[in-house]
Amino acid sequence: MPKITKFSIVTGALLATFAGLVYLLAWSSIFTASSIDISGAPNADSKKLILASSGVEVGQKLARIEPRSIAQRLTQFTWIKDVQVSRNWIDGAVRISIEPRTPRAYFAGKTIDATGTIFLLPGFAATDLPYVAASKPSLGADAIALFQSLPESFRSQVISLTAHNESNFSIRHLHQGRELRVKWGSAEKSELKVEVLTALLKLPENQKIRRVDLSAPHAPIVK
Repeated sequence: MPKITKFSIVTGALLATFAGLVYLLAWSSIFTASSIDISGAPNADSKKLILASSGVEVGQKLARIEPRSIAQRLTQFTWIKDVQVSRNWIDGAVRISIEPRTPRAYFAGKTIDATGTIFLLPGFAATDLPYVAASKPSLGADAIALFQSLPESFRSQVISLTAHNESNFSIRHLHQGRELRVKWGSAEKSELKVEVLTALLKLPENQKIRRVDLSAPHAPIVK
């Protein structure tokens, strides 16, 4: 009979312990997902999409839930800026934390954020965002920067912005129920341009104007 050594006993014990741990983690019902917590999803539709795309289900073995691969899969959605996935071996909770992009305007049938990233956010249907027209997303981001620099009272009446190039913008503005087309020029001196336009619109002779050129705010042109 082969001699049983202390080394073989220790080795056998370690192998048995390892096998037991593998069984507990991969096969036992002890370490399973007890809940799935999704935070940061901007609406119910996006939350449902995250849950379905994550592939995680209650009762699933925690050892078979790979946070990194789930996060990589979810960041393929352009409306997700960042995602963190974790699993808790004690309470069985799987947590998915989403940082969504914030829509700043409509662009080419979708939405665009302040960085110029174009995306389609599930379930999003805001009516208070301006429409941006530009030849490329970076110009769209410039138009959004201009929009955000405007006073709230003026910004709330902006229908759309067009970025012809980095120094040539135009704005469709709603004034007393009628549309006013404003050639804005560059994004510089926007505060002065708003003041000049406000003063012009208060003049009786300008009550029916449809176009204003503010590219040179000290010498505005009205039509």
